[in-house]
Amino acid sequence: MIVILRLAYIQLLGRTDYIEKVVERFPKASVERVPVYRGAIKDRKGIELAISLPTVSVFAFPHSVKNKEELARRLSAVLNLKEGEILKKLNSDRKFVWLARQIEREHTNYIRGVIKDTGNQSSVGLQEDYKRVYPHGYLASNLIGFVGADGRGLEGMEYLLDNRLYSKEAKKVFLYSPKGGRMALNLEEERDLNTEDIHLTIDFGIQVILEDIKERIVKDWNPKRVSILVMDLERGDILGIANYPHYDPNNFKDYPPQNRRNYAITDLFEPGSVMKPFFVAQALDKGYINFNHVVNTERGKAEFFGRIIRDVKPYDHLSLDQVIIKSSNIGTAKIARFLSKRDVEELFDKIYFRSSFGVLPGEIKPKLPNMSYPANILYASIGQGLAVNLLNLCVAFGGLATNQIVKPRIIYMPNEPKTVLTEGLFSQQVMNWLHKNLVKVVEEGTAISARSDYFTIAGKTGTAQKFDLRTGKYSMEKVVAYFVGYFPATKPRFVAGIMVDEPKGRAFGGTAAAPYFKELVERIAFYERLEPDKTDKLPSKKAFKN
Repeated sequence: MIVILRLAYIQLLGRTDYIEKVVERFPKASVERVPVYRGAIKDRKGIELAISLPTVSVFAFPHSVKNKEELARRLSAVLNLKEGEILKKLNSDRKFVWLARQIEREHTNYIRGVIKDTGNQSSVGLQEDYKRVYPHGYLASNLIGFVGADGRGLEGMEYLLDNRLYSKEAKKVFLYSPKGGRMALNLEEERDLNTEDIHLTIDFGIQVILEDIKERIVKDWNPKRVSILVMDLERGDILGIANYPHYDPNNFKDYPPQNRRNYAITDLFEPGSVMKPFFVAQALDKGYINFNHVVNTERGKAEFFGRIIRDVKPYDHLSLDQVIIKSSNIGTAKIARFLSKRDVEELFDKIYFRSSFGVLPGEIKPKLPNMSYPANILYASIGQGLAVNLLNLCVAFGGLATNQIVKPRIIYMPNEPKTVLTEGLFSQQVMNWLHKNLVKVVEEGTAISARSDYFTIAGKTGTAQKFDLRTGKYSMEKVVAYFVGYFPATKPRFVAGIMVDEPKGRAFGGTAAAPYFKELVERIAFYERLEPDKTDKLPSKKAFKN
């Protein structure tokens, strides 16, 4: 029975390991890993974002190689290696070496000619394999990621989808014969090497628009970081996600590790005034205040729990509408005094700020303060003391457009229904009030630079001062500028957000983010062939062309 079980194990389960151990005992045989085809990553319409191209690799049995100097000299012309590097491998004590991996196939005939001319047909050979290529360079690179030399996904979607794209390499036995009988035998069954192509929710056309706008922001403001994200409101599909700094995954080793981060989901920032509509709406929804509520903003300077809060511009009394439209810190903080710990925790639950969505690699969940302290409630209402990522903000603002929180998606599944995480954030009356005033923020408030002549936009600016750990105070120079909103506001189709970290100069959400949101809206709307909802305006031929 023991012998039978051992035989079954060797034949069915341990075949590869057993053969590998046997082969390694032979002086002129070696088991090596050879990359196999890896599934492509495509956008929702089938445009390839990451593909595997057939290449060749050059191997050798060093102890049997002849005319090493000539071989190294001539191969260095096409292997992108110095002659000395090739000679070092040819003089190695190892029985088998790879001289070069993933060489363009157009060099195949030349390499074979060199091998023949130097009399190395029996000791140097070519093996077909695959090279991962990213045809669009840095486009969506922080999302897509890259693979390592062994074909395994190391970052981004390449890492997340590694098992489905099948990065597994095939094990092959390479045999040497002085009569030229080199062979490469597969150790694994073909069924183990199946793969599939995967479509992301990304729309290539929208992604190009975001990358272009990102470059303009970088040129205009020289920021530390930029993230732009666009989502479909109906299904939660992420249609575009652009980041700066970025990198070219074809040459990822040439860039510092921080360039690979998908800042829209991996990094947390205080959201600033973007939080104000949520806190005001919660107070309205709970019935603590009514739509006619008036707030004394004390000429732009007021003390709360021993700390001074200021408004950008001094006002006396502001209506509830004006608190949102003019983005009053003092007005919002005074309204937040009505809310209890339970009210705020309920709000964070509704807009899904207590956990990550778990759809993107490296996604981090929001960091929330202890709401047992009343001061934290007031500061949170103006976006201080809590930290979220751009995806959190876009999903939450999508809730203000549709009155439901839809789970975002990155894998394109057209026939699969959306996942609703929260249904009914606020009463319809409160939602209508919010919608009206978020439009006014753009039409006449702090985000007037985001106003489009063709499409109605609803949204909110944010300018979050960054906390300086060295001084223990909020910095007066370093800020994070935001604009988050949805469009067309009369019939919302998309939600989007722009985050600009440490723009240089006198920057606010209304200057470093809002103007670019206008361009984003118009270009995406025309790309999607949406009819302008401002009926008194018609887009010019130039606008359509752009």
